[in-house]
Amino acid sequence: MPLPTFIFLAFASGIAAALAARIELRMSIRPVLLTNSFFVFVIFISFVLVPASVYFYLFHGDWFLLYSINVQRIPSAVALLLFVLEAAIGFFGFLIGAILARGQQLSYGYFLIGTSVLASLSVLFVCPERLAVIGSYAQYHGDFGLQSYGSSVVMKGTLAVGTILIIGIVFLITSLNYRNARNP
Repeated sequence: MPLPTFIFLAFASGIAAALAARIELRMSIRPVLLTNSFFVFVIFISFVLVPASVYFYLFHGDWFLLYSINVQRIPSAVALLLFVLEAAIGFFGFLIGAILARGQQLSYGYFLIGTSVLASLSVLFVCPERLAVIGSYAQYHGDFGLQSYGSSVVMKGTLAVGTILIIGIVFLITSLNYRNARNP
């Protein structure tokens, strides 16, 4: 999964988590960032979503960045800021979702979730030639030694990490829904 996919999924999962926690968010007078639901979402971002993107950055970095930047030239502090920004986009999504949940405008939230998920999948259609091959930045721009995505370890990693990510998102939303339904 490339970086744009993770960014859109972080935003969508933030909104979805807030909508799933709508009962707590509506009934609580605490600021959104101090709610239990936000804490649960921080755990999800910290232990599922960001580590998944770190995996792709560390092991398939040039492909992860769609061969736009040579990963070897990126200072580690800049990479760390990139992952902090990814988490911040997820938190921003939670804040937007909380505003929509407190205003009881769930349809706008569902629309934003759908749009973000479609945007995350649109990378497949916008950059198919970059996603179809695996190699380093030099190999891609020099057009030599590239491997097909279908026969690469990246495909296996995408399937494994994608499955973990989907299970994590479903578990997050289900647990927030269940928790909020039990404790209105």
